[in-house]
Amino acid sequence: MARKERLTEPGLYHIINRGVERRAIYLEPEDYEFFLDLLLKLTKQSDIILHSFCLMTNHYHLLLETKQNNLSKSIQFLNDKYAKYFNKKYTRSGHLWQGRYKSYPLFDDAHFWIVAKYIERNPIKAGMVNQVDLYKYQSFFQLKYKHNYFELLNNSMIFNMTYDEYADYVSSEMDIDAIDIVYKSPKLIIKEDGKLKVLSKRLETFFELDRDINRDENIKKAYEYGYTKSEIADFLELNPSTVSRIV
Repeated sequence: MARKERLTEPGLYHIINRGVERRAIYLEPEDYEFFLDLLLKLTKQSDIILHSFCLMTNHYHLLLETKQNNLSKSIQFLNDKYAKYFNKKYTRSGHLWQGRYKSYPLFDDAHFWIVAKYIERNPIKAGMVNQVDLYKYQSFFQLKYKHNYFELLNNSMIFNMTYDEYADYVSSEMDIDAIDIVYKSPKLIIKEDGKLKVLSKRLETFFELDRDINRDENIKKAYEYGYTKSEIADFLELNPSTVSRIV
């Protein structure tokens, strides 16, 4: 089966990668530091801005911004260099990563801040710490203590908030459905020329002000924009045949 094509255009992305069989990819502090050194090198060499990050025991999260069409090349550099280091250090062979990294394009400010908070709070979600500033290998710790890898956050959008604003934001409870909501409707479609196109207008925006009175017209607009009948039906909890009749 052919691999699903990725979007690699310049922009904001949430990157996730896990160890094979969910095994640990960082065993000692030195491992985290080697990975962070690679990240620092990557930001300098590849014109990439790192907005937030978190290195968990068996996976990592990056919220980054590319200025060039070099996302795949950049993450491949990061993963390959780290895998070679890890395998040599621990005298192992074979794949370190469970597969291709996951990349989710971000579309607006609301999406950015939800993902940033989700990344910062990952150690709390995993039960590793009970306060966001107690986990060393993530961006908020570097921000608060201006730690060894504070330089990684140069030009990060998190500085659009004051420190106190950002601290309050990431320390507050997160809506458990928030991350699912922002990923529910943004997606990629294939254009007629075979290139990937981003549907940057989320499906719910067609219905947030008027879900009932002009429902049918809004359904038609969402369909014309590029969303499928089944996606619209699922979102509105309608029978697919109803949506088909409307469009």
